Amino acid sequence: MSQKASQSDRAALRAAVRRYRKTVYNPKISVKLHRTAFDEVYGTVMLPNNIDRREAVAQGIPADLLVPELAIGGRTILYAHGGGFIAGSRRSARNLCASLAHESASRLLLPEYRLAPEYPFPTALEDLFNAYRWLLDGGTSPSDVIFAGDGTGANLMLSLVHYLQKHRAPNPAAILAISPWVDLSCQTAAFTARKNPDPLFSRETLAQLATLYTYQDNFKNPLVSPIHGDYLAFPPLYVQCGSREILIDDARSLVARVAAAGGKATLDIQEGMWHLFQAADALTPRAHLAVKAMGTWIRRGFP
Repeated sequence: MSQKASQSDRAALRAAVRRYRKTVYNPKISVKLHRTAFDEVYGTVMLPNNIDRREAVAQGIPADLLVPELAIGGRTILYAHGGGFIAGSRRSARNLCASLAHESASRLLLPEYRLAPEYPFPTALEDLFNAYRWLLDGGTSPSDVIFAGDGTGANLMLSLVHYLQKHRAPNPAAILAISPWVDLSCQTAAFTARKNPDPLFSRETLAQLATLYTYQDNFKNPLVSPIHGDYLAFPPLYVQCGSREILIDDARSLVARVAAAGGKATLDIQEGMWHLFQAADALTPRAHLAVKAMGTWIRRGFP
């Protein structure tokens, strides 16, 4: 499924490049300053749709528990924010997560997992595993949990499924992946093309982030690059990605792997959209429509 870009979409893209350029990692500035800029651009004070935000501590990990006015049963999204493994936070992800909680009529747990380079692989993965255990220990059934994330957060949640296999832990009911980065070697066609489709991110930038997260010889580890994992009996998957993203082939490859293994996978490419446009509801109405589509997929039971 897809939606074509219009003239207003192209104007929104130009505005987005101006606004979000400062969130792209630059090795000339410190990681601390990069994190501050990331949070300032994506952060929000007021949450939409009368979402109730509660403080939680999930197995020692600070977290937001976002509760919409209409939450169906015990359904809960475990969400990992993006930020290239080195940035992002509850603050930066709250607006998008609040919208997703509302549209899906689900509670949403947003952990403040630890970041590289101070805490390289596998720390973030272990933090998210512990957050999942906290939900299950609190009485939430695995059949009521949806894993979700954007960019590197999607990478972590997909990797977490492979991590669960190794630990013989139960799978979640489904996975929602927004622009997943599934191969840290950066070798897909979009990465190696003469013309980069992405107005924000380059192969060089993502390659630098990958080495801040883990060492190069580890890139084929399915807990690092989940494209290399086993997709037999994988939970239902919904992948949404903009057509103007360097990660578009990661999204396509992931869906193809799940489908080839006999799984259920939906690919939603949003024509003319950039990375994490879903968080830019002030720039384009397409953001709301995209989040609504993801929420509908969850509410309808992952068709």
